[in-house]
Amino acid sequence: MNAIPHAAAANRVAIAGVCLDTQTYKALSHFVIPIAGASAVGNIDRYVGADREVGRLLERGQGRICIIDFDQNTDEAMWVAERLRSEHPDIFVFAASAYSDPDRIIAAMRAGCMEYLIKPLQNERVLEGLARVESKAKERIRARVRGKVVTLIGAKGGTGVTSLALHLALELASAGKRKCLLVDQHPSLGDASLYLGTGRHKYSFYELASNTDRLDEELLQGFLLRHESGLHLLDSPEPLDTAHYAPPATVEQTLAFLAEVYEYIVIDCPPGLADATLASISQSDQVAIIITPELPSIRNAVRYIEHLTKLSYSADKIRLVLNRHSKRGPLSDERLEKALKHPIWLKIPNSYNEVIRAINAGSPIQSGGKSDFGAAIAKWASDFVGRPAQQQAKSAAGSRGVLAVFAR
Repeated sequence: MNAIPHAAAANRVAIAGVCLDTQTYKALSHFVIPIAGASAVGNIDRYVGADREVGRLLERGQGRICIIDFDQNTDEAMWVAERLRSEHPDIFVFAASAYSDPDRIIAAMRAGCMEYLIKPLQNERVLEGLARVESKAKERIRARVRGKVVTLIGAKGGTGVTSLALHLALELASAGKRKCLLVDQHPSLGDASLYLGTGRHKYSFYELASNTDRLDEELLQGFLLRHESGLHLLDSPEPLDTAHYAPPATVEQTLAFLAEVYEYIVIDCPPGLADATLASISQSDQVAIIITPELPSIRNAVRYIEHLTKLSYSADKIRLVLNRHSKRGPLSDERLEKALKHPIWLKIPNSYNEVIRAINAGSPIQSGGKSDFGAAIAKWASDFVGRPAQQQAKSAAGSRGVLAVFAR
């Protein structure tokens, strides 16, 4: 077996050969030299037991490729390919052969080979295969882990949705340095970027959703605003003289993609159940209806719940969040819940003046210490993340500075 030292095998792409002839392995090694982070880590000279040796050679590679020579012994080559597919499904298997007849190619693919390379190896074909492996590896990672999405809707205008959304997003981004995105889905006049002090972006969430045919992480980077806390933001449109709309299917597709990139997504929606909002809800793990202790807000919340129930949205995912709560308010908690016919999940204390001062002065509202508002946001974030109740209580009581400062 020809192999480089084991420590050098920690590569973005690691490639091992099985029974490759000397000329083919040398060509392969030469082809991957210019590729940053890629390396040919060894060539096993036998079929028997090759599956175990391949697993050991490639154990430190992020993208793992095995190229099997199908010419020396086709049956044993197919057996190795089948074993790798069964025992190491994260290893991508290529076949290499001097023969290109369809029956051989089909047999190799059925055995588990992703690519069929014709000898002598051509540089372009090898590079194309590596590019497909990298793309497939990213897809596998995304399939294993999907971020959580929460959509916030105001029962009426002025309930404080944007303020709650950005504080929740800041808490999620700051506590544990999680990868979090705030989406301002207002078709115009969204305030999230103003509150965060990031400045406006000339492209909005709606422009991103209009490019689903070429949506990838590279394209996404050009649409993001970045806050010093690490929070990313997709802005709302700036112009007032243009209609901003994206079909529900493209909104769903965009959010599904974003959930593959981010651990947590917080969506700030305008009041009402417009198409974009309903599309967001369909992609959400939780929908929070923000209410205030006044009759119009209560009435609208009841209608929202009824409508979402008719659409078969799971009732256990609906959260009623009472903002500006006061024990001395004109409507008692009991009267509110009786009118709503749905439990109030979280009560945010009436901290209107505190929140306005924080926004205007660029000062954070702490999640611990003396701020009841910050403690309530921390409780919400902990519940959404899914930490145990005792850990939530400890975090809320003992932490300070969890909410990131607003950009100055």
